[in-house]
Order: sequence, then structure tokens, then C-alpha cells
Amino acid sequence: MTHEQYLQHLNKHITSREHDDSFNELLRHNMKIFEILTELNLDPAKPGLDPAYCPAVRVKPRPPLTMLRSMILMTMLKITSITKWVALTRSVAFYAVLAGFEPDDTPGVGTYYDFMKRIIDGPYRKPAEGRVLRSRLNAGGHQRNIKKEKDKKADEICPNQTRSEILVKELLNGVDEPRPDDFEKILEDLLFSLGIAPSVATGLITDIDNFVISGDGSIMATAASSAGQPACDCRKNGVYRCDHDRFYTSPTAQWCYDHHHNCFVFGDRYYHLVVTQNGHDFPLLTVMPGGNESDYTLSLKAFDRFVKAADENGLPISVSAFIGDGHHDSYAHYEYFAAKQVIPIIPLTKNTRPVYPHPSEAPDAPVFDSDGVPLCPVGMRMRHHMFNKNKQTHVYVCPAKRGTHRQGKAVYVFHPDDCPDRKDCQPHSSIGPLVYLKSDADRRLYPPIPRASPKFKAMMNQRSASERCNFINDTYHLDHTCRNVDYALFRLTLVNIAHHAMVRYDAARLNESKTRAEPLSTLRLAAGVNQSQLTAG
Repeated sequence: MTHEQYLQHLNKHITSREHDDSFNELLRHNMKIFEILTELNLDPAKPGLDPAYCPAVRVKPRPPLTMLRSMILMTMLKITSITKWVALTRSVAFYAVLAGFEPDDTPGVGTYYDFMKRIIDGPYRKPAEGRVLRSRLNAGGHQRNIKKEKDKKADEICPNQTRSEILVKELLNGVDEPRPDDFEKILEDLLFSLGIAPSVATGLITDIDNFVISGDGSIMATAASSAGQPACDCRKNGVYRCDHDRFYTSPTAQWCYDHHHNCFVFGDRYYHLVVTQNGHDFPLLTVMPGGNESDYTLSLKAFDRFVKAADENGLPISVSAFIGDGHHDSYAHYEYFAAKQVIPIIPLTKNTRPVYPHPSEAPDAPVFDSDGVPLCPVGMRMRHHMFNKNKQTHVYVCPAKRGTHRQGKAVYVFHPDDCPDRKDCQPHSSIGPLVYLKSDADRRLYPPIPRASPKFKAMMNQRSASERCNFINDTYHLDHTCRNVDYALFRLTLVNIAHHAMVRYDAARLNESKTRAEPLSTLRLAAGVNQSQLTAG
């Protein structure tokens, strides 16, 4: 069902139910969602969904755009159970009509899961011996030993390179390789075509040549049991605690530590990228490979996929800076972002501060404060003077010497009250002592924007956008709704699409109120619905 057909469908049912009080009461109560759906054109998603269906149709399936619209509506209503959503659409005609179905012909639970499985399995391929669909791999019970999985992951760490350093080499070597034509690509393209591109077209995302992206990870608790079912006969022999394998309905879930709630959660960690423009936060991409993968690697994977997705979707986005918390503080991140010509805005963590040399170990090396600012000979924090872009060098100068104008000339004046020794230790230099720090010598300690500078602190404040988006995700109550990590990622993508649509709606209504124009939905303009029918009461 195209968007035009959907509007005609709504017009037909609203007109025919003009005197249905219960239907019109629900329409007035859900006016915001109604108008959002009339303005959310899903037609651009059709090229991405059609390849998931077999071209040789035996039994005509439900239209993919209608199924997608129904699940977006379910998401906006914050209904997490597909079973409850099916019951609602079958018992209340309004929700069936708003989803795009005839009230007496709504899909069942299995149809919704079949729709998600088609997307999870990726583009349709003829059945072949030995090929197992992704949706089947994730189904049923999975024999696992979570303790051994954790130990194996620790044993895989290379003594000479971290996982993030190995990943950076892989990503930089594959910079010209397109994204695999798989499940994640379909979801990313859906978000671009239905979320990001319309937000750019409506002027809410404007500065695509100067994207400042922030990223953060979170955990979605799985609906699968954390105890599992024993795969051994120990219980029959009276042993109730053993280290043998168990059967779990989730193939990936792990015990993850949730720093925000200060507790462990059995689930899967996901990572999302966010941009803030014109006073709005916009989700850009979410990755969720499953398990307890850290932000050190998830952030690099997400950023690399976003850059490729933007290019493949025809959006000339240029990222100027990336903002992350201390969980991104690794040499691999600085190496990767330097290759991408992106400025990293990442604070130092407590674990990294001991890397500064101690005076007894390196008497000729500068002494640094905890945030990377060098100290002068008497222990004062030196003043950042300039950053030489050509030489990629930071210059720090005496904190007690500051510029002023005297007799029409710019001069530097020593202020004794600002120096503990009250004397100029380098009187022959107008701004000395000086410390030169080459950024490329150690990008982690000497980033292009010094951590002590007001600009760094101002940009770091933008990281709260990712925390706000995490909060919005929590309001949809997706925890404990999916046993399968792929279903969870699908649900998160729907949340991101709904987020964009709601921001566009709120911004449009705000503009209409400023111009004192009466808000008219696309449906009213296209179908001519009686305005008194929509606003009465």
C-alpha cells in the first residue's frame, strides 16, 4: 500500500464512520499519532524491503509497507507485545484502520514474526543444501556455557594489540568495501530513508558538512531466562550446581554491567550514534551484534558503518568531530579518527593518567596535570598559546605572562602575583618557558583540541544528547521483550524512525504556531476530511 493509497484508505473509513462516536473519540485522542502517520511517507522504504520477498509469489503476502507501518504505529503507542497488538487491532476497528488494514482482515501474530524474519534473513535467495537462514540460527534452544565463553573471550586478547587496535586496522584496510548486503544494512537504510533523509529535507538537519556526532552504549535486557535448562544429568544424581553446558533461548545474551543503574543485567549491549542540530537530537545509527561487546569496539564499528551508509544513501555528510565518554579513551580511537580527519572529543580516564612520565623517570620531560596540561617549573598549569596546524603542534607558555596593548603595541607582560616564586624564570623570553607538544607524537595525550580548553568543555557538553536518546529508548520499555537480539535491533530501529517522525511533527507544529497558521495534516489536504470531525470535543 503506497502512501497515497493509505491516505485514501483513511479517508474512506473516516468518512464512513462519521457518526461512530467511539471511533471518532479514539481519533481525537490519538490525533498526534494520526497526523504523524499521515505525514510519514513509507514509499522510500519499498526498494529496501522488496528484495526480502520471493519474486515467485505463490500466496500473496501482506504488503511489506503496511506491515512496517503497523509496527511503527505499535511502537508509537508503546505497545511491546505483538500478541497484545494483534488482539487490539482485531477488537478495535480504529487501530486496524490506522495501521492500514481493513477491520475484518488484520494479520495474526505469526504474520508479524514472518515479516521480521524476512528482513532478518536479508535479500531472498533460493533454498540450498547446507544453507541455514539467520532467523533459524537464532531460534530454539542454544547449548552454551557462559562462563567458558567469557574465559575464551579473555584468552583471545592479543598480548601485543588490543581488540580495538586490531579492529582499526581491519576498518581502515576495508575503507573502500561496501557494507554487506544483510540484515543490518536493511535496517540502516530504513532509518536513512524514513528518518534521516526526511529530517534533512525538512531543514531540521542542516549542517551536514559539519556533523558533530556523539555516541554511547547501553544494554537491553533479554526476555530469555538467565538460568537456562541443564544439558546434563547432574540433577538426577543430586548435584544442583555444576559447570556443564546449559540450553538458553538467547544465543548471545551475557551478564553485562549497567553503570547507570549500578547492577548486572542479562542481555545484549547496543551502541548508537546521535547528532544534535537546531535544538533537536537525532539518532543516526544503532548497532547490536549481541553479547557484552564493549564500547571500545562497538563505537568504531558504528561510526564506520554510518559513514558508509551515508555515502551509499547519497547523503554527503561530513563528520568533523566525535564525542565519547571515557570508555572511548584508547589509542585505537585516536588513530582511526586521525585517518578519518575527525577531531576526537574524549576525556582521559583514571586508568590512563599514569602514562604521564614521572620527573624521576624522565627529568627532561614535561610534567603534566591530570588532564594533559603541562606544568611550568614551579608547578603552575601552563597556558595554551596556539595549535600549529601545519606542524600539528600545541604550544604552551608561561601562565603568568599575558598579552596586552601599551603605547599602541601588542606586548606580553609578566604578572608576579600569578607566579608562586614571584619572579620571571625566563626573562629573555616574552612568553617563555615554552613547551611544544606534537599531536601526532601521541594523539591520545595531545589531541587537536586541548582537554583543558573552553572549546573542549563546550563540545563535551553535547554528549548529553546520547544520554537523552538512551532515556527516550527506555521510555519504550523494550527490556525483556525479545529473546532474539535481531528482533531487539529491529525494535530499536523502529524507535529511531518514530523519534525522527515525532521531532519533525513537533517542529512543524511549532512553526505553525509561530506563524499563527492553522495546523493541517497531510490527510486533511489530500483527502478533504471534515475539520470539525477531527477537532470537535
